[in-house]
Amino acid sequence: MTHGEETTRATRALGLSEKVVYYAAAVFLLVTVAMLFVSAGASVLGVLELGPLEAALEVLDKVLLIFIFAELLRTIITVVEEREVRVEPFLVVGLIAVVRRILAVTVSIEQSLGTPDFNALLIELGVLTALILALTGALYLSRRMGPVASR
Repeated sequence: MTHGEETTRATRALGLSEKVVYYAAAVFLLVTVAMLFVSAGASVLGVLELGPLEAALEVLDKVLLIFIFAELLRTIITVVEEREVRVEPFLVVGLIAVVRRILAVTVSIEQSLGTPDFNALLIELGVLTALILALTGALYLSRRMGPVASR
């Protein structure tokens, strides 16, 4: 066996290992999504216990998490099929995560009126707003520049 054949065999083994890792990660993401669906269903059923607003916010939070995991799954599919990592799915995941945090901070702001935490929450809300603007701008630029941006 020549050095070139060993290198080719090793490269194929590493490529297969990489796919196994990606597929295993996808399976765990799918299991997590299934658990989130069950949890969201439990939140809907718990509307009498939690109250309609809290139940709705919990369901919305879980649905946004499901969207994050769906984007991560799409990223895995792209990496496996096209052998390249794109920036756009990560920007979308970032936007969804920031929206989730804004919802949590907004709920906390209502409960912290007149407390020392109120100012800190307002500052956090301002930072999150700036982050949304930055991520939106980056998403716009990545879409406008197209595939050239990923090279």
